[in-house]
Amino acid sequence: MVAGVTLKDRYRVGHSPVSRSGMAEVWTARDTVLDRPVIVKVLAVSDVDLLRRFRREALLTAKLSHPGVPRIFDLDLQGTRPYLVLEKIDGLTLADLAAEQEQLPVAWVASIGAQISAVLIAAHELGLVHRDIKPSNVMIEASGAVKVLDFGLAVMPQDERYSRITKTSESPGTVGYMAPEQINAQPTDHRADLYALGATLYHLITGQEPFGGTTTITTAHRQIFDEPPRPAALRPDLPAALDDLVHHLMSIDPGKRPSSATEVHTILTPYASPRPPIPGVIDEGVNAVRAYAAAIVGQTPAPAHHIEPPRPRMNSYEHEADEASRLLAGGQARAAARQWRQLAERYAQQHGEHDPKVFEWRRQAARAHLQMDEHDRALRQLETVLTRQIQAVGPDHATVRELRQEIADLRQQLGDRS
Repeated sequence: MVAGVTLKDRYRVGHSPVSRSGMAEVWTARDTVLDRPVIVKVLAVSDVDLLRRFRREALLTAKLSHPGVPRIFDLDLQGTRPYLVLEKIDGLTLADLAAEQEQLPVAWVASIGAQISAVLIAAHELGLVHRDIKPSNVMIEASGAVKVLDFGLAVMPQDERYSRITKTSESPGTVGYMAPEQINAQPTDHRADLYALGATLYHLITGQEPFGGTTTITTAHRQIFDEPPRPAALRPDLPAALDDLVHHLMSIDPGKRPSSATEVHTILTPYASPRPPIPGVIDEGVNAVRAYAAAIVGQTPAPAHHIEPPRPRMNSYEHEADEASRLLAGGQARAAARQWRQLAERYAQQHGEHDPKVFEWRRQAARAHLQMDEHDRALRQLETVLTRQIQAVGPDHATVRELRQEIADLRQQLGDRS
């Protein structure tokens, strides 16, 4: 994918991908017809099997109409490479959330788990098995709403068109979260997703991966042969019912797991409130998404429990920037970095890459990692900011010269440390 290209005279792609994997690149873009942000996911390599899997992901995601699944807007080709246009989700992955918070409040674990269960209820009603539920494949928005991503490994065992995408000897999924029957390349059903949900909940509760082996082989061995761990061993405050639920979800024998996502949802829901605030991640107060969800079940939408008086909703860029500064001053550098990055991206879409605020907020986001002793990550992000700034204002601009010097100083500091 070429930065800045416009696809179908409609989707204007951003300046750099937001993520890359062996299969695909993900770019932010703008739908110039409907004037809205979107995500473009393009196949990174030309491979027949990957091409088939990519197309399947689009078709299966489109079949699943649920508010917890990003919408598919388009599927087409750029040259020989297919691309998807999807709904843009503003939030962070559960993997990043767990890294920031270490151990999530129980009510938020229950709320997130119940929402994932609701998506699985819809998927399993269609006969669809996701097969790759894990923290990095789930995002949470500022409203607290959860979105399940990446149906690239999903199958519909009862439908020959979608019944298999891997060779018989292959084990689709992610070690540590995929069910033992997946590791052993055995037939799977909806209970494999329940296992992965249990492993994900364990991660959110404890801040640790459930079978943290030093290699994928040792991790897989523990999953197949060891008794599933109990999260209460690391979280004594965890209600016994939730400890039992996670333990049973990760049973080696699928027959010992809960029978359905509906059963899991029923157990989790009573523990999903009251939810304490998560500054810089979840908006406080009543918002439109929570109000709509509450209306469906006939409840009055209550604001998130908090001690301070409710602050104005973050509809001001300056207010959001001030909030990021407060997060940084309060020791929440990772949350501050994420907020500055998201703020810069939204502002750039409205005011252009050349605006000085875009540059400053991206630089602040990169600098925040220095407070977490993530110097290499800060350096990489500053170099990305430099590249974007050169594209926006040219190589001789004062801000470019200043940032080059900052990067050089940081490189020297890293050299002195080694």
